[in-house]
Amino acid sequence: MRSKVKFIEIAAMAMTSLSAVASEAWPSRPIRLVVGYPAGGPTDIIARLAGQELSKELGQPVVVENKGGGNGLIAAKHVTTQKPDGYTLMLSTDSVQTRAPALYRSLNYDPVADFTPIAKFAKQGVMMVVNPNVPAQNVKEFIAYAKQHPGKLNYGATYGASSHFGGALFDVLNDVDMTAINYPGGNQPITDLVGGVVQVGFFTESTVAQFIKAGKLKALAAAGSERSRLFPQIPTLQEAGAAKMDVAPWFGIVAPAKTPPEVVGKLAAAVAKIASSQVFSDALTPLGAMPIKGSTPAKFSEEIKSDVVYWKKFVVDNKFPVEN
Repeated sequence: MRSKVKFIEIAAMAMTSLSAVASEAWPSRPIRLVVGYPAGGPTDIIARLAGQELSKELGQPVVVENKGGGNGLIAAKHVTTQKPDGYTLMLSTDSVQTRAPALYRSLNYDPVADFTPIAKFAKQGVMMVVNPNVPAQNVKEFIAYAKQHPGKLNYGATYGASSHFGGALFDVLNDVDMTAINYPGGNQPITDLVGGVVQVGFFTESTVAQFIKAGKLKALAAAGSERSRLFPQIPTLQEAGAAKMDVAPWFGIVAPAKTPPEVVGKLAAAVAKIASSQVFSDALTPLGAMPIKGSTPAKFSEEIKSDVVYWKKFVVDNKFPVEN
């Protein structure tokens, strides 16, 4: 009997040892970072910067794999079907992870249950900009003007993007009534804003920086929790006297559900180190982006859950059209 017990103990020790070796072995081959947007765009560029830094930290190549289409939904579904072994990751964005459940009646993935959150690592600044002909030099003047002309100011928006949520959220929080003019995407809403077809926009800094510098657009405020690093002289909406608001698109790393805790821990540590790197921070600045420090798997997970609830309620309360 004692020999049998001894055998079981030895077997258990061997299994524990093998498990430890397997854990220590990760990563032993290249890692895929799936991006739900085409190559060459801002999201892809940020993904490649993160991939380069992750490669250095993990000692294995991190290969960016673009699976564009469906506003990132195709890539998200693909990642949920992959093995949870740490060798397939996804560049997570607010639009796919937290807003899509509010904007689509049926998703073929669960943004909470189907993923293991690792950490956020960066966000892009969003600027509230107006055509120079709008008679307002600051946010307070703009709000007063908008209240005097309900429904007369148009903001350019792409459905479900920060430009869309930015305008809608500004309306609700500041009790004004602007009209959303929907665009399929691309640069057309900014071109129309410069041309005066629409009067207001909430766009990422990198897409409007050249027009602000050239005086073709007036930047009234940063629509985030921090001032822009490209335009530090411009206040946030809250500093400018409007309601606090943050529609800055964020970027994070998620893995398929049930990814081993040991792998999650190593990935989270690597992402945290990248977010604290001055080299990475400096590389983000020309993109109108900044690092997010202090994100953890637990914190990221709770933020995803709470944001999904928030945006679902916001879409219902404000009667956004919902897609199938």
